[in-house]
Amino acid sequence: MSERELLDRLSELEAAAAADVMVAMGLENQVLAPDLRPLGHPGMAGVALCAEGRTDADAAGLPTFDLDALVTPGAVVVISTAGCDKGAIIGDNMVTSMVQRGARGFLLDGGIRDRAALAEGAAAVWCRYSSPINAHRKWKYTAMNQPVTLPGIWGAVTIRPGDLILADDDGVCVLPQEHAAQIIADAEIHMRAEAEIKAAIEAGGSRESATRASRRLQHVRPLTAKAEIPDE
Repeated sequence: MSERELLDRLSELEAAAAADVMVAMGLENQVLAPDLRPLGHPGMAGVALCAEGRTDADAAGLPTFDLDALVTPGAVVVISTAGCDKGAIIGDNMVTSMVQRGARGFLLDGGIRDRAALAEGAAAVWCRYSSPINAHRKWKYTAMNQPVTLPGIWGAVTIRPGDLILADDDGVCVLPQEHAAQIIADAEIHMRAEAEIKAAIEAGGSRESATRASRRLQHVRPLTAKAEIPDE
């Protein structure tokens, strides 16, 4: 399956379905912390392009322009700031440049500026806060195109270049690239099962009987010892 076909199918999924499937597989630290919120529309589905930086970095750091040059169509730009609270890491011109190169979304555990423009833009932007001041006097890029870590809801989430990112109104999921095709296929089945359960409830059945009759998530193959299929 081509990357484009994979992303087209990913964009049709609900984050909740992907999260359920990954927990059933035993991939439990794949959902980001709820304090990362979207500025405007939340939806994004793309391939992670990773960068990181910190406030105690060498004074030179890496040029911000280097990240623009790495963007390819379908990218979700993921920036680990180590929780930087010194100001904005990205703004409208940087986002515009990367969108022109094909970026579908932006995800960072730090700040942004030009909030109104970013909220109205074509690409989703998930961040922790907004600030008018540029952080780059206090914060520098230290690595690009390498794995990064962002806060997760159950534990730290490692994101590697090439992993898939899925976000909607519920939050952000990270699909490991080596399992992404199976997660997507299993999540499609799971969404159909959930729709059948809802239809049975709307027809007058009990939620318990509808759920138990569906054998939801029974099709998912465990990958780790932490795999768990809920019975309700």
